[in-house]
Amino acid sequence: MERTQAYTRTSIQLFKFKVTEKLAAMFSNMASGVIVVAVLTLVFVNLNIGIALLVGDLLGKAWLGFMAVAAFYAIVGWIVYLFRERWIKGPVSDSIIHQLLSDELSDEDKLPE
Repeated sequence: MERTQAYTRTSIQLFKFKVTEKLAAMFSNMASGVIVVAVLTLVFVNLNIGIALLVGDLLGKAWLGFMAVAAFYAIVGWIVYLFRERWIKGPVSDSIIHQLLSDELSDEDKLPE
């Protein structure tokens, strides 16, 4: 009986450590991802302002360049919205599942990356 209780306590403790490790890994991945996305967003915004000004210069009015860039991104946004299940939801879900189950899967059961 004493061994069973000790085994149960050890199993619970091991489970807590594994959950803590997985959560720490997921949050560190998310934090680094947020930082990279923030930097890329700043670059992207400045690049698009430059493109809008260039297009506006070519069209003769600055506001036309901004409207053209906005129209382009409206079309891109609509396309992404249409394919969001396949392009965003599926890969994100698969990535989270892969991270959570990476230790439990054997080599032949590994999820494709």
